[in-house]
Amino acid sequence: MILIYTHHITPRVSYAMDVVFKTVLNISFQLTDNKEEFKNNKSTKIAYTKLNENFEVFIQSDNLLFESDIKTKIIDAEKEYVDFPKFFKSSTHDFLGYDIFAMVFYFATRYEEYLSLELDEHQRFKAENSISFKYNSLHIPFLNNAIQQFGDKLKNQFSSLKFHQRAFNFVSTIDIDNAFAFANKGLKRNIGGLVKDVFSLKINQVVHRIVSNLNEEKDPYNTFDVINSLSKETQTALQYFVLIGDYSAYDKNPHYKNEGFRKLLKGLSNQYEMGLHPSYESFNHPEKIEIEKKRLEEIIEKKVTSARCHFLKVKFPETYRTFIKVGITDDYTMIYASQSGFRTGLCTPYPWFDLEKNEITSLTIHPSTIMEGTLRDYNGYTVEHANATINGLLNEVKKQGGEFVSVWHNDSFVPAQKEWIDVYKQLLEKSKISN
Repeated sequence: MILIYTHHITPRVSYAMDVVFKTVLNISFQLTDNKEEFKNNKSTKIAYTKLNENFEVFIQSDNLLFESDIKTKIIDAEKEYVDFPKFFKSSTHDFLGYDIFAMVFYFATRYEEYLSLELDEHQRFKAENSISFKYNSLHIPFLNNAIQQFGDKLKNQFSSLKFHQRAFNFVSTIDIDNAFAFANKGLKRNIGGLVKDVFSLKINQVVHRIVSNLNEEKDPYNTFDVINSLSKETQTALQYFVLIGDYSAYDKNPHYKNEGFRKLLKGLSNQYEMGLHPSYESFNHPEKIEIEKKRLEEIIEKKVTSARCHFLKVKFPETYRTFIKVGITDDYTMIYASQSGFRTGLCTPYPWFDLEKNEITSLTIHPSTIMEGTLRDYNGYTVEHANATINGLLNEVKKQGGEFVSVWHNDSFVPAQKEWIDVYKQLLEKSKISN
């Protein structure tokens, strides 16, 4: 156990310490604001405060964790760095030379996303506007790296100190944005689509549409047997996220009352974890999240406690507050659409902090790392480049004993995507190989 002195115990201080020590270093700690008690204690001790009073381990504190409001604070580090960029530089000689707790708090809470006014066409915070992108550190879990380096330095200072190593974990997640290309879409949608296909002379699509409606197992997007068999062959944990909102321009799954759709979801949920994929429309109408969650629970006859927002559309703090309100305990949305890597700087699941309310919450964030659409569609990578990128990210997470979450879509397992199916297969195989 580590005893930590600070001049004022705030929710922000408690949270930052929790992420550093409990979540990443996996060791217990105790906070105190009693200086005399701290000085008289003979255990492993860290002082986190403004002035150094001959403390054995002193980290100079920035003001960030002792504030309660959200300031317009876009932070900077030295552009040339070793291992990872260091923010909140100390103004005096201390144990690290920067305030690791302020840095962890700033990035883990997504402080910068509360400040950004420049969003993309889907009202999302842009990866290219992030501080991590600016410092070319999206490809590393730099907070984990910083915390691990801090832990190693503490062990050099206190020879009896031991941290419990976390085990690497891999989770394959599949978003079901469109369970079927043609089947179970209803008469109106299929007739409309058929007319468009005929006039556009898309003869192959006309044939696929007719065949799929005669036998849904022949539908191009009904790739679930392939996905499930790959999971079983490699003994990989698999989780589905289901879009079940009302039809809209970006929400195109079958109607939730469609029997074919319901049968599919029920069957998948009997074998695998199933979470909610809150609709595109729920971003501006958060009340829809509860409606959609209840629909899914009614179909699969199980409680739904995990979610990843469709199009990765998350609004701080409204989306996550709604999740907590409706009983979502685990979120998988923290990944950028246009860039791979570590949106939060962490590769370890950790609790969400409500920055406006200044409180730790019950929601756990599971940072996702890689999405096939990012590599293939946004970045235009070759499969060779994609494999190299995935391997680099996977090795970073393995080094930290973190959780690697991949994001694929069922419509990426069609025969035309054979090369990308091979990328997925390689990912599953490499997730089993330890460093």
